[in-house]
Amino acid sequence: MNPFDKELERLRMAANPRISHPINRRDLLSYACIGAATTIVGCKDQPDPIDEVSESRSDVPIQLVLVGSDDDAETIRRAWMSIDEQPLEIKTISADRVDDRPWIVTLREAALSCDLIIYPMMAVAELIETEAIVPIDDRTFEQMQEEYGSFFSAPRNGAARFGGAYVALPLGASLPALLSSRSIPTLGSWGDYDDWVAKELAGKAAEPLAVGWAGAMFLWRAIASIDQGWLFTRDDFTPLVDSEPYVDVLRQMQQTASRYNSISMSPVEVWNALQSGEILAGIGFPGGVGGAWNEEPQATREVAFGDLPCDPKRKQMLLDPFSPIASISSHCRQTSASKRLMNWMSGGEGSQLIRREIDRFTPVRSENASLLVVETQTGTPYEQWLETQLRTPVTAASLQLFAADEYYSVLDQQVVACIAGDASPEQALTVVAERWQAITDRIGKEKQKTAWRRSQGLRA
Repeated sequence: MNPFDKELERLRMAANPRISHPINRRDLLSYACIGAATTIVGCKDQPDPIDEVSESRSDVPIQLVLVGSDDDAETIRRAWMSIDEQPLEIKTISADRVDDRPWIVTLREAALSCDLIIYPMMAVAELIETEAIVPIDDRTFEQMQEEYGSFFSAPRNGAARFGGAYVALPLGASLPALLSSRSIPTLGSWGDYDDWVAKELAGKAAEPLAVGWAGAMFLWRAIASIDQGWLFTRDDFTPLVDSEPYVDVLRQMQQTASRYNSISMSPVEVWNALQSGEILAGIGFPGGVGGAWNEEPQATREVAFGDLPCDPKRKQMLLDPFSPIASISSHCRQTSASKRLMNWMSGGEGSQLIRREIDRFTPVRSENASLLVVETQTGTPYEQWLETQLRTPVTAASLQLFAADEYYSVLDQQVVACIAGDASPEQALTVVAERWQAITDRIGKEKQKTAWRRSQGLRA
């Protein structure tokens, strides 16, 4: 058993109520250090734990780093103020998915001077390696679920856990659905979808293929089509994205895109086109969860929601790499208050105000809480469909790597180029594989291989 596994086992035993050795803050920081050591980069000298500010000091702001906009920060602040008097001090980091500038380095630095961090799940490996976040022991995670309800299987397994340990609370897990103003047939493959678009819809359809979204759409198509070998080889972390199965996925994607009236659409543009009658069906989200993407969110047409093409016998869930999660900073001075805030944001009473205004925040929990039962019953048709999807227990790794923003940007750029006709599927994915390999060589193959294993729930 390696040091990471030994320490994880010790923490779990410490969290067992039958054992009279409660887990403490120094244990958590020690665990973060050991987790970093097993990524082959070495374990830095561990600073002494910072004394926690008294929880009775409700006038002391909770310091929060948010990867998002100032408007997002104001939404969170306003919703929190409606249920708690403790102020929030929020620093924002811009990381729009359409912006290909690396942002994770900025996040790594900011995460070392706050209490709580809200960020895309793709950055988790970096934050663990720099000892910027601490894990959540199993007992505490279960207590959080008891308060506001159990997390759905997909966000719990695919976003909350990394390397066999809980490291965050999921805050959102948007997934694309088939959208249609008419009935949706059962589609077992993307070839079936192509036939539907060509023969029944006469090309009056669309999917998110704009810059920033095309890469994710390719991954969602691929996860339903690839039988084995997800993105990289197990043994030496060689990119598989230029192999024949992935080329076939992109070729099919390019063919279907050629049938659309417009190819450079974002999810909100797909939704608006469906509402206006410009298209009859598409792939995407309903104007942002709660209507956050529309100035006038009310739907004018009744829309049916369906699953993306997939063989139900081997269905697995792939979360968007930009799905938001929240972690406790290793430099947190208000641990209890920060845990209370992050747990409330993921499903507490009043937190639905955040999900109505920030599109990437979605329902991620159910059960054990009367509030959430009510929300589920009265949720939008999309939210009801999403809940069913998020109960899928099997998840695929979602680019939780070092420099994950660079890997994603390369993929997105080349898929966009292929759809636009500037490169063949073979050419585009050859470039992706070459540039991915260059990033891996720079970061270190063993280090990336360890992170990739952990993203799949394995202890490296």
